[in-house]
Amino acid sequence: ALHHVAKIAPGDKILIHAAAGGTGMAAVQIAQQAGAEVFATASSPKWEALKAMGVKHIMNSRTLEFAAQIMDKTQGKGVDIVLNSLTSGEFIGKTVSVVSPQGRFLEIAKRGVWESTEMATLRSDISYSVVDLVKVSQDQPQLIKSLLVEIIDKFNNGLLKPPPLTVFSMEEVVSAFRYMQQAKHIGKIIVTQSQQPTDTATEMPLNFPEDGTYLITGGLGGLGLLVARWMVEKGAKHLVLVGRSSPNHGVVKKLAELEQAGASVVVEKADVSEFESMGRVLSRINQSSLPLRGVIHSAGMLSDGVLQNQSWSSFEKVMAPKVQGAWHLHQLTKNQPLDFFVLFSSAASLLGSPGQGNHAAANAFLDSLAHYRRGLGLSGLSIHWGAVSQVGAAAERGADVKVQKQGMGAISPAGVLEALERLISTEAVEVGVVPINWSQWTARVSNWPFLAQWQQKIKTSEVSKSEFIDQLKAALPSEQKELLTAHVRSQVARVLGISSAQSIGLEEGFFDLGMDSLTSVELRNRLQGSLSCSIPSSLAFDYPTVRELVDYLIQQVLEGDKGENYYFTKSLNNKEQEKEQQLLAKTQDLSEDQLEEIINQKLNSLINEGGV
Repeated sequence: ALHHVAKIAPGDKILIHAAAGGTGMAAVQIAQQAGAEVFATASSPKWEALKAMGVKHIMNSRTLEFAAQIMDKTQGKGVDIVLNSLTSGEFIGKTVSVVSPQGRFLEIAKRGVWESTEMATLRSDISYSVVDLVKVSQDQPQLIKSLLVEIIDKFNNGLLKPPPLTVFSMEEVVSAFRYMQQAKHIGKIIVTQSQQPTDTATEMPLNFPEDGTYLITGGLGGLGLLVARWMVEKGAKHLVLVGRSSPNHGVVKKLAELEQAGASVVVEKADVSEFESMGRVLSRINQSSLPLRGVIHSAGMLSDGVLQNQSWSSFEKVMAPKVQGAWHLHQLTKNQPLDFFVLFSSAASLLGSPGQGNHAAANAFLDSLAHYRRGLGLSGLSIHWGAVSQVGAAAERGADVKVQKQGMGAISPAGVLEALERLISTEAVEVGVVPINWSQWTARVSNWPFLAQWQQKIKTSEVSKSEFIDQLKAALPSEQKELLTAHVRSQVARVLGISSAQSIGLEEGFFDLGMDSLTSVELRNRLQGSLSCSIPSSLAFDYPTVRELVDYLIQQVLEGDKGENYYFTKSLNNKEQEKEQQLLAKTQDLSEDQLEEIINQKLNSLINEGGV
C-alpha cells in the first residue's frame, strides 16, 4: 500500500498509527527503507520497541494530543502520508487534520471506515484510499502473488524482519483473545494448533549451520559441556566456551572429544560479569570469518542460606554472573541477527526455593530479559530448569535427590537436551521444565500465599455450575450476598484477564477496568450459565459495577416466589420481558456488525455521560 498506492518517496513524512502492532512494525520498516521520516503512535509501554527500531517521533495512541505534537514537530506543515487503523471518529478527524495539502490518507481499518464523500467534505485537497487486501486478493490475485514474492525476497535478503510473536496453543485460544483485548502485546498474536508437531515422523531434525559460531557461557561446567557436545552432534563446528578458570584434566579430556568429533573449540578464560572481559571475547568472534549465530548463557553460582542470614556479598556473588553477565551479552550482541539467545534460568524464580532467595532473584532477571529482548524484536528464551541429575551444580550438591522428597523430580541429561531441542526453535519466551508430582508438591507448599491463591483458582475452576448453585442454595440469607459478590467478582476478573478478583472495587466501573462490548456479552453469558437464569443482554451497561450488579441479581434471581427452584427459575418481571421482546424484535434482522455498532454506541454514550 505504501509503495503502490501512496507512492512513498524519500523525504516524505508518514504517520503510522498503532505502530507497535504487526502491521505497524512492518510499515515502519518499509517507510524507513523508502527514506521517509516516521511519526508513530503506540501506547507508552510499547515505545521502547519502536525506539529500538530507530523511530524518533513517538506519540501516545490513547489520547488526541498526537495531532498537536505532529504539527509542532513539522512546523505546522503536517505529514504527507497517513497509515490509519484507528476506528474512533474523533481520532480519525484529528488524524485528517495533520495531513498536508495533496497528502495521502490510507485506511486499513475494518470498521468505522469513512466513506469517500465524508472525507471529501472534510478535506477535498487530499487523496483517500481504503486498502482491503482481502478484496484485492479476490479481484487481483496476480497482484497479490507479485507482492508476496517481493516481500519474501525482502525477508530472505534481511531487508525486513518479522514482528515479535506471542504464541498460544489452540487450547489457550481464550487466553489469546484475553491477551489481545488487553492491548499489551507487541507485534502479532498467533494461535497455533500445537507448539510441537504431532507427527514425529515428519518433524524436521534440528541442525546448527556449520558457518556460524556459538557462544556458551559456563561452558566448562557440567551443563555447559553437555550442551556443547549436543550442539556438535547437531552439526555445530565452531564453539566458544567461556569459563572463569582454566579447564581441569577431566574437562580437557571432554574438550578433546569435541575436537575429535570435528568441532573447533575455543576456550575463553573470562568473567561474564565484567563488560570489558566479555567485550574482548565478542570482539575476537566478530573479527573471525564465522559470525556469531547463537548464545547459551548457562553461567551461574550458588550461595544458599535463609534470607535472614544472607549478606549483600552473597547476593552479589550469585547475581553477578546471572544479571550482569546476561546484560553484558545482550548489550554486546543486540545488533547482531542471532538465531537464538537462550538463558538458563531456574525453577527457583518460577516456584520458589527455600534458602535460594538470591538465586531466585537473579534468575527472575533472566526471565524478564528474555521478554525485554522479544519486545525489541530480538531472539530471547528463558528456561526454568528444575534440578538436573548427574551433571551440574544441583547434582554436585545432591539437590537432585532432595527435591524428589519435595514432590519435584529431577531431569536427566537426556531430558534436558530433549527439552532444549524442542524449545530452541519455537517462539516460546519463558518456559518451565520441571517434573512435578502435583499432589505431593502442592500438599507441601499449600501454606505459601502465592500458591494458596493458585490452588484456590484451581479449586474454583473445578467447581461445576451445579455445585455453585448448591452452595448458593445452602447458604444462609445473610451469606448469600457475600457469596454472590465473590462469584460476580471472579467472573468479571475472568473476562477481563485480571489476576486478582479481590482487586476489583465494588464501585469500580466495569468499562473503566477495560470491559468492551464483547466482554460485556461474555460476562452476561457466564452469569446466565452459572445462575441458570435469564439475564438481559444489556446487563453490564445497566448495572456497571459489582455492587449494582449484585443488587440486581439478588432482586431478580434470589427474591421471588419461594417455590421449587425459586432461586433460579424466576423469570424476568413483565417490564423486563417486554423490554427484551422489543429489543429482540428490533435486532433479529440486523447483521453482527450492526449489532456491534449499536452496542458500541451505547458504550460511548455511557462513557460520555460519565455513567461508567
